[in-house]
Amino acid sequence: MDFFFEPKGVAVVGATPEPYSGGRYLLTNLTLGYQGPVYPVNPKYDEILGFKCYPKVSDIEGPVDLALIFVPAQAVPQILEECIIKGVRGAIIESSGFAEVGPEGKAIQDQCIAIAHKGGMRLWGPNCMGLIDISRQYIFSFIIPEAWQGMMNPGHVSLIVQSGLLSSGLITTLMGNKTLGLAKVCSIGNKSDVEETELLEYLLKDPTTKVIALYLESFIHGRRFFELATSSDKPIVVLKGGKSPLGAEASAIHTSSLAGNYDLIKGVLTQAGIHQADDFFEMTDIARALEKDFHLQQPPQRKPRIAILSYSGAAGIVTTDHIEKYDLTLARLSPETQKRLEELSPTWMPVKNPVDYWPATEKHGPLLTYKHAIETLHNAPEVDGLIVHLPTGFRIWSQNMKEVMSVIKGNRKPILFWLIGPEKIREITRKALEEEGWPTFYEIHRTVRVMAILFDQSRRGKKSLEKPWL
Repeated sequence: MDFFFEPKGVAVVGATPEPYSGGRYLLTNLTLGYQGPVYPVNPKYDEILGFKCYPKVSDIEGPVDLALIFVPAQAVPQILEECIIKGVRGAIIESSGFAEVGPEGKAIQDQCIAIAHKGGMRLWGPNCMGLIDISRQYIFSFIIPEAWQGMMNPGHVSLIVQSGLLSSGLITTLMGNKTLGLAKVCSIGNKSDVEETELLEYLLKDPTTKVIALYLESFIHGRRFFELATSSDKPIVVLKGGKSPLGAEASAIHTSSLAGNYDLIKGVLTQAGIHQADDFFEMTDIARALEKDFHLQQPPQRKPRIAILSYSGAAGIVTTDHIEKYDLTLARLSPETQKRLEELSPTWMPVKNPVDYWPATEKHGPLLTYKHAIETLHNAPEVDGLIVHLPTGFRIWSQNMKEVMSVIKGNRKPILFWLIGPEKIREITRKALEEEGWPTFYEIHRTVRVMAILFDQSRRGKKSLEKPWL
């Protein structure tokens, strides 16, 4: 798979100088990051964006490992024949019109597979957005350049997404909001040849990847996927599309996938130790929290003990309900911890868990009280994790979260934040916390579920390979 990720020469078939076109975006993106030879291919032009343009792939003089193809489906088989003559090792077909549109398109896709297999070439796609490598700034995709320039947020989560434009929209949203630190994004579309198990195996060995998240509508080699996931030391998160009968019907239209029996798939994924999400942002929320290097001290024989720091009794109650739901428990605060918290709390307000610290905040202001309470609860030996309710707003609630969190020293227990307040001001607080490595959420149930998954991951060792039914 190395020639997809580290090609020694890239041909852009369907390159064009026309503005607002995928062929132009593909070529432009390459020039902004990739350092190897770039070869536009289009018989209509002699030069595009300062590069010599070739009529056919086989006319290129220099080395070509990879072809990025963005032309109508009917033209792709002949282009693949030219690629084989040239000795191209892999092609990413980013155009649509193949198996996802019906029998006629499937016949073209099957023809492409036959040509590639006969010539010893690998196919990625079709009907996909290609490959993005954030660490190298390799953008082998027709994503709009303005959507990623200056917005990349390097990190250690890699995505495998069986989608095209959705992956583009999701990635640009995540990059624009600085929500998720990304390593690699693999959009595989119809996965006619290269499929999820090959990419999963590659990413499990990739030193820049710590967590792998996948959106899949089907599993090509279920047994192999199970084996890889079971033996993985890296957390894996899966969002399965086509769970319901109507969803399965939609996935057949989208990428010609057979979605399979979800109840069976769900059981196998659970047995393999895979975390399962129900929507795209939940998938990324789980992945970004798993990426953090939290110190998880909870022994396996008991439930994780969680402290709740709140400004609202009602919010504390709702959070407690979800803690019960997700097999966590409230930490019983020691007399020492209570005494420490009561240093700022008025005498008429006893301190219990959930810790309603609003009276202390009224008396001393949010900066002092939140620093004091977060430090105390984080350092308490009877607390395994902390959920903080943080209102954001004007004047006293516009606080320096970097200063607040500076009280955390050494091994960091998981601290997750639930934020509430006007969107613009809330975003400032969210970004400040995320930049310091503290995950934030806008929903209480999502906050608690992610906390539970962190401890679930810490309990998971390597599983046995019994009953890989996929």
